[in-house]
Formats: sequence, structure tokens, C-alpha cells
Amino acid sequence: MSPTHRFRRHAQCWMVLICLLGLAACAPGRRIAKRQPIETAAAIGQPAFEQATARAVRSPWVDGNHVTSLMNGDEFYPAMLKAARSAQKSITFETYAFINGGVTRDFVAVFCDRAKAGVKVHLILDAFGSEHAGDDNLAQLRSAGVQVHFYHDQFFRHPLRYNVRDHRKLMVVDGKIGFTGGCGVANAWTGDTETPDNWRENHYQVTGPVVAQLQRDFNDNWEHTGGETLAGSDYYPQLIKTGNHRAQNFVSGPKDNLYTVPHLYRQVLASAQKSIIIENSYMLPDGAILDAIIDARKRGVHVELIVPGKYIDAWPLRYFSRLQYHRLLKAGVHIYEYQKAMLHCKVMVVDGVFSSVGSANFDCRSLYTNDESNLNVISTSFAREQLRMLEFDKSHSIRVTEAKSLWNPLYFPSRAAAPLVIPQL
Repeated sequence: MSPTHRFRRHAQCWMVLICLLGLAACAPGRRIAKRQPIETAAAIGQPAFEQATARAVRSPWVDGNHVTSLMNGDEFYPAMLKAARSAQKSITFETYAFINGGVTRDFVAVFCDRAKAGVKVHLILDAFGSEHAGDDNLAQLRSAGVQVHFYHDQFFRHPLRYNVRDHRKLMVVDGKIGFTGGCGVANAWTGDTETPDNWRENHYQVTGPVVAQLQRDFNDNWEHTGGETLAGSDYYPQLIKTGNHRAQNFVSGPKDNLYTVPHLYRQVLASAQKSIIIENSYMLPDGAILDAIIDARKRGVHVELIVPGKYIDAWPLRYFSRLQYHRLLKAGVHIYEYQKAMLHCKVMVVDGVFSSVGSANFDCRSLYTNDESNLNVISTSFAREQLRMLEFDKSHSIRVTEAKSLWNPLYFPSRAAAPLVIPQL
């Protein structure tokens, strides 16, 4: 059995527990929302919106950036490896899943080569998601001088902390070229959705002043895992403008009560005037976020959701998410289920101007439990590019027009359990 298949089987055994823990995390949602004021008059495209979102995520907007969209492993892995091979001073790399396999060994080889050449290479791997990184790979990395830190790796000593996972996906080369999005490093992300085993994913290459924010956000967890503060021109060189995208990167996580993801989502949903298009791998918002989606529909905003279909690695979450279809469909939300493969993208485009991409899902683990990182972009051209990809995914999706009856006796047990695990459903 291949390492990827062993990882999947092992992950499935844990997924039920993780989903239930994540669903239980919805409980503080409304309480946290009350502490996070929303500027309802801050329309997207206006200075008030930028000010409101900067406050929500605690990160400023910066001009002069370029963001390249990379679709599926056939595009983003070659781009990431090429950038890493070009490193002269530093590589910082943070991910949830680093799973032994062909593409992982490619990354290990490049990291080792650069470290032996004197480049400072720092890796943060989530202890749970990267449990099957491979002993040989780790030994090669450390022997070459790569600094490898595992995030929250002691379950028995800190079981509550262990439930907080590092779901961020960041790579920065020489402080000048950044990558962010939804991909880990595993064979599941390779290819171009030729088969259901090749996941549908987006990742993004970033240049310009906002790269310093990606580096800053990597340093946040580097220090948290015991590393020394990364400073100096090897990590923070002078950055020039490379494009016309206005952008901000931000992180979210419970360790500092930094619940910026739900704050941003509610602010953006409240600011929408025309359209909200969301593609997300785990679509199970808590009551506060769900209310914000419904409120947008009441204002006449067009809302579309593109979510996984039958191919999904977290079936309990998909099961409970479908219980929300009744309310969403009744409000006039368009729901599409992707059919080709596992859909792992995290994209939101609002009013054809604002986009948010990165690691954060629309489930309670991303909202209140995991460490996440997203890149926000204000650019009509970037938004159009995301919408073209979303339309392509819709062409491989089935639109859901009717939810299963709430009154079918077969669904009574799940309906009874839902309020316990999905408060304010």
C-alpha cells in the first residue's frame, strides 16, 4: 500500500473525531461575533471597507503586488520547486500535510540541496497532518542542515493544545517570492484532476511588498514552535512594486484569541452589494456566518456556493453541511456540488472586486480552532481570473435544487443531533 493510501486510511479513522471536535467548536461563534463589530455601511471598493477589513484581520493593505493563480498540482508544484531551487539566502516553508511520496521527495531534495549550499531553510510541519512525512525524509533534511519544527506534537502532555492544528500553507523564498493557498505536499495534489485521486486545488505565487506579510506570518508560528526570531535582509529585503494588486495577508488562530477569519468573513458578507461566490472544500458555517449569508440574500445579493460532491475526505462534515441546504436554498442561494474529484479550493469573490484565498475553510475548525492564513486581494482583474476558474468548476458540477425532506423519519436522528454539534443551525 502506498504512503498516500496509508495516510488516507489513517486520516479517515481520525476524521470522525476531528469533525465532531470541529463542529463542537461552533459553540463560541455567536459569543465571539458579539465582540467583533461589523461596519454595515462599508461597501466594497470604498475606503471604509479597507479600513474595516484591516481592523478585522489586524493587517494593513499594501499596493504594488502581483498574484499568479496556479491551478492544480501540474502548475503549482513546478512553480514552487523552481522558486525553491533559485533560493540564495533563505526558504521558509509551513504546511499542514507533508506526506511521504514522489512529490515530497522532490521537495526534500531541493531543500537539502539549498541548505548544503548555505541557504537558511526553515520548515514548520503540523505534527498530525505530517505524521507520515517519512523518517528517511526527515533524517535527510536534518542532516543537510534544514531546521524542521513540528507544530503541537505532544498529545498526552497537552491534549487540548493538540486539538489546535497548523493549517497554514506558506512558502517564502529569499523574502521576495511567496506562495500561499490550499495545497499541502502529497501525491493527492499532483496531476490535473485526471482521476478522483487527483485533488482539485488552487495555489498562488505572490510578489511585491505583501510578501513581507507572508514572511511575518510564518515567523509567528516559527517563534511559537521554539525558533528564534527571523530578521534581517535575508528574510526581509527591500521589496519593489511588481504589479497593481492591492493586497493583505493575515493569520488566524486561538492561541492569541485571534479569530480574524470569522470576523473577516462576516464583514465581507455584510459589505457585499452585488454578488458573493464561494468555493470551499468544507462548507459548514456556524450560525453567525450562516446568518450573514442569509442577510446578504435578503439585500438582493446573488450568492453561489461551490462545494465537494461525492468525493470528499471528510464525509461527516459533508453529511451535516447538507442539513443547511434547506435554509440556504429557501433563501435563494445557488449550490453546486463538484463531481470530478475531491474539491479542496478555498476561494471567495465578492462584487467582482474583492477576493480572499488561502488555507481557511468555512467550517468551525478553520473559524475557531485551527491556525489559518489567507491572502486578500482588491483587484478586478484578479477577481475575474478567479471567477473564470470558478465557472470552469461549475461546468463539472451538479446544481442542487432541492434538499432532502426534513420530515423523513430516516433523518430524525441526525436532525436531533445537529443542534448539539452545530449550534444555531
